[in-house]
Formats: sequence, C-alpha cells, structure tokens
Amino acid sequence: MAMVLYLHMRAYLIIYGQPDGTVFHFIPAAFMAAALPFFSISGFIMAFLIDIGYRNFLPRRLLRVYPTYFCGVAIALLVSYLVWHKAPPSNLFAAASLLPLGPVDLPLHVEWTLIYEIAYYIVIAPFALSKLRRYFVPFLFVWAAAIFFAYYVLGMQDAYIFTTWRTVLVSGFNLYFITGALVYYLQKKMPDWHWSLSVAIICACSAYCVLSSWNRPTGLIKDMREILPWSLCTAASLYAVVKLEDKWRHPLIEAVSNFGDYAYAYYLIHAVILSAFFSMAVYSFGWPLNNITAFAGLSAVALLGYLFGRLDMTLHNFFKKRLR
Repeated sequence: MAMVLYLHMRAYLIIYGQPDGTVFHFIPAAFMAAALPFFSISGFIMAFLIDIGYRNFLPRRLLRVYPTYFCGVAIALLVSYLVWHKAPPSNLFAAASLLPLGPVDLPLHVEWTLIYEIAYYIVIAPFALSKLRRYFVPFLFVWAAAIFFAYYVLGMQDAYIFTTWRTVLVSGFNLYFITGALVYYLQKKMPDWHWSLSVAIICACSAYCVLSSWNRPTGLIKDMREILPWSLCTAASLYAVVKLEDKWRHPLIEAVSNFGDYAYAYYLIHAVILSAFFSMAVYSFGWPLNNITAFAGLSAVALLGYLFGRLDMTLHNFFKKRLR
C-alpha cells in the first residue's frame, strides 16, 4: 500500500504540473504495477479460507468489498461535484458493479483491481464446499494452463485494465492470484528453515524486480515475460514473509499487521483525496508543488483515509456478525 501511495503521489504531481524535483520522483514510473502484489496476498488468504471451510464464502466476500466501495463512490461523486462541478458519469452503474464490462469511468480511479477480485471470488467459490475442496489445487494448475494457452495460442494479450467477461479469467494478472494461493498450500507442507533464508529470498526477489524494471518504458504491464517472473517473485517473497512471521512476533510486526486492516479503505479512497487536494492546492490556493505540498497531501490521505478506514471496519464487523 505504501508503494501504491508513493507512485500515485508521483502521478498526481506530474498531472498537476510538477514532473520532477520532489522525493516522490525518485522511483521510475515503470513501478506502477505496485497494486499487483495485492492479488498474491488475496490469493493466499482466499486459499486459507477455502482450506478451513469458510462458511457463506461468496456472500461474505462480496459484503467485504461492496458496502465500503459504495460509500467510497458516494464520497467520490460528492467531491467531484463540489470541487469540479461534475455530474455523475452516464456509465456509473456499470462501473460501480465491479463487473468486467469493458471501458468505463471508474469513480475511484483504482477499482480495476476489484474487478479481478470479484471475478476471482466467483470462480473459486464452489471450492469452499467440502465436496469440492480437494479439487482446488488441481483447478489452480488447470487455470494457469488455460491462461498460458490463451496468451500464446489464442493471442489474448490485451484488455488487462478494462477487461470483459471474455478476457477477465484468462488475463495474465490472474497468475498472481494462482501463485499466491499455491504458496498457502506449499507453506503448510514445507518444514521450517532458518530466518536468514527468508531474508535472502526477499532480497533476491526484490533485486530482480527492481533491476528488471528500472529502465522499463512506462506503460501497461501485459508481457508474460514480465508478469510470470514478477508474480513468482511476489509469491516467493510472500512465502518468505510467512516463514518469518512464524519465527518473529515483534510488536512492530503486529502493528504493521493491524494497519493492514485499513489497507482496503486507504486503497479505495486515496486517489480521490489526492486528486481533490492537488486540484484545490494548485487552482484555488496557488500553492507551489514541492515537497511541503506533497507531504501535506500525504497527511490529508493519512487522516481522511483513517476515518474512512474506521467506517470500513464498522461495516465489516456489522456484516461479519450477521453472517458468522
């Protein structure tokens, strides 16, 4: 989430006229794939839920996503009207459905990832049933094979952001879900190892991803030569982190884990806050776009995102109690 926020801060600084000169311009734009590791984490967690026989899997997952998302959309529409005097887009209901319906105006600017999340939930939901649970891992390998077939044989290599029903399940981005889910089952079977090996894996994977991305031209990531190794590196790093957590129970790690409860809310609302903040800073107040203004925007995200996170947790706990 920190990397997503860093890169989106950089993007909005460029949009509003500051292409360089701040601490948010150090990392190249090629790292704009920072949201994809969320898919690996989601794949891991959903595999865990399926493995433990999570009751009412699909309704509970949908209720985790949609109520907070709809609140975010309402806030975005209000901000858009107050700041830019814009009416809701004509395809609002299609966009807010989070279904793969092709190009739409995304109210929160980031929910293309949720379209993949919802599709993932729908596809794997049957395996939450006890009779089908044992087929989940074989299904993951079959799904991966279908993705490679679609990419290399059928030539389906586009429509990664504004995806459709025809393309959403064979997008290469799904490899992040698949490898993340497989990591869950792998870490269950593998014995413990020395913590230094986990650190070495994280460092090696990070180095590979950085070096292979540093001089990459800006643009959408859709080449399997990038998606496959980066998804594997993310999965390996996730495995190493899980092994480290088993050995270290430091209060700092617990604090970071607790902050993760707010990650969904921050992810949803941060782009709305940043776009409104920079628009008012530049056009209403005439502030210069420098590090001070940038960190003021970051502070706005921290404060308002936390309040939105409290709303998210309230909604989550409300529905959780009723579907337990």
